[in-house]
Amino acid sequence: IVFNWLGWSLIVGSADTVLAVAGEDVILPCSVKPNISVVDMRVEWLRSDLTDTQVHLYDDHEDKNTDQSQSYRGRTKLNHQELQRGDASLSESLMKDVIRSHTTRFSSCSDNKLMQKHVQCC
Repeated sequence: IVFNWLGWSLIVGSADTVLAVAGEDVILPCSVKPNISVVDMRVEWLRSDLTDTQVHLYDDHEDKNTDQSQSYRGRTKLNHQELQRGDASLSESLMKDVIRSHTTRFSSCSDNKLMQKHVQCC
């Protein structure tokens, strides 16, 4: 998926399906190319099959999961060091009901939507 914003060409991961085993940990890949820092951006992981339920939110240089869906509490993590290299992959400990669809949105500090990626777990 290619996005263009203010002259930057940003490629976010691939459209491949992520395969995972229920009850195990999975990494949902998402990165930008070229490898530019996303630490100053808002990174939202949403469950797109449930009216954009919040899975994980990174904003203002920290995780802000007060509005995170209860079913994801304590089970998601972004590697903050990797954000500096453009990698916003989400680590998630999967429960048994693993068939899910996730969307990641990147926004600038002024809340302009820059890019979006869709990941399907199965």
